[in-house]
Amino acid sequence: MTALTSEQIKEIADTIDCGFVCHWNIKNNRLIFIPNDEGFEPADNDAWDEDIKELKTNSSEYKEIEKPDSTESFRFMEDFTDELPDNTRIKVTLMEALNKRKPFREFKHEIDNSGDYRQLWFDFKNQKMIEYVKDRIDYIILLNTKLLNAFF
Repeated sequence: MTALTSEQIKEIADTIDCGFVCHWNIKNNRLIFIPNDEGFEPADNDAWDEDIKELKTNSSEYKEIEKPDSTESFRFMEDFTDELPDNTRIKVTLMEALNKRKPFREFKHEIDNSGDYRQLWFDFKNQKMIEYVKDRIDYIILLNTKLLNAFF
């Protein structure tokens, strides 16, 4: 198993954030991205037929990396809000958004209308996604190592 490059890690982070699932071939580092089922019509999936066939044929060589779950995504928003300067309007607004009934929608609305903070959020989230992908890769490697050691 060879290490993924920083470019591959960024590609995974960017692509899973757009609603795809990454399938990582742990032998040769090939990456296959398939849309997650949410929001994609079955007819749209024809474009991925060859990749799906590859995944079925060599399923044991591929490990899946999905986007963070809602708990982890919520933590990203909390972490961003926590890093903002105290007693600023945007920090108070985002904290209130996170405590409302639909925090993801409320946070998005507030951040989309926050001027320069919008880009700061995207940069912050991008970095969090890269860290998340690195953690997932480390976990997959650890599990694979343990499985190999169990056989020998």
